Amino acid sequence: MSRLPAVKVLVTRPKQQAVRLAEQLAQAGARPITVPLLTFRTRTDNENQMLSQQGNRFDWLFFSSINGVEHFQALVDKFSNLEEWKHCQIAAVGQKTADALKRVFGRKADIVPAAYTADCLAKEFSAAYDPASRILLIQGNLSRPALANGLKQNGYAFEKMVVYDTVEEKGNQELLYKVLQKDQPDVLTFTSPSSIEAFHSFIGQAEMEMDQLDKLCLVIGPTTEEAAKRHGFHNILVPAQFTTESMIDALLHYYEQQRTGE
Repeated sequence: MSRLPAVKVLVTRPKQQAVRLAEQLAQAGARPITVPLLTFRTRTDNENQMLSQQGNRFDWLFFSSINGVEHFQALVDKFSNLEEWKHCQIAAVGQKTADALKRVFGRKADIVPAAYTADCLAKEFSAAYDPASRILLIQGNLSRPALANGLKQNGYAFEKMVVYDTVEEKGNQELLYKVLQKDQPDVLTFTSPSSIEAFHSFIGQAEMEMDQLDKLCLVIGPTTEEAAKRHGFHNILVPAQFTTESMIDALLHYYEQQRTGE
């Protein structure tokens, strides 16, 4: 089995998610260095309290991330009862989100698009389901508008429920400085555009920033790739599937090519 060389890989995922990625990297032979740049907070405002108690108003629940699933569950557990939502059909952007929904609802998602993007979900749903469906779109405060736009363009009425906020982990700014200066990771990993925004917000020094832009930048998918390009990264690696497992596969393939000179 191919293994990674002992390259130092910076893991910037939020703490709860970073552990698994770091374990996977270590198992593959790399040396992960974890510096969470973001954290997530459930939005427990009055609007979400009311929506959590109105499951009978909706036919479909749309989820674009595992975070959405987890924070929706937290709100329903706090203010309502999951049984009031189990009649709803469920749409999930990707398989990981669908897996999380199965754990919460005890059944498979009713639709998961062939490509794990919000655009693809909107397109496939619009081709198969009644525009009269009552939809609750469950998102974070920084979720892309692609899914909402796709539903709107195809005549679907829906409500949004922003169940969590993504905020920068300011307490780790000094740790990031130290890691970049002393450990000098070979690979930077990012699993969201907001993690790239936080990275550049934290380092904020032109000289240090320029030193990072030539490093291998491993991102989870096209929206994160766009953010990496926008911030000036030159050497960007994107996996075929938008999962952390595929990120590691892409990294293995990259270093295999480096070894063979292809």
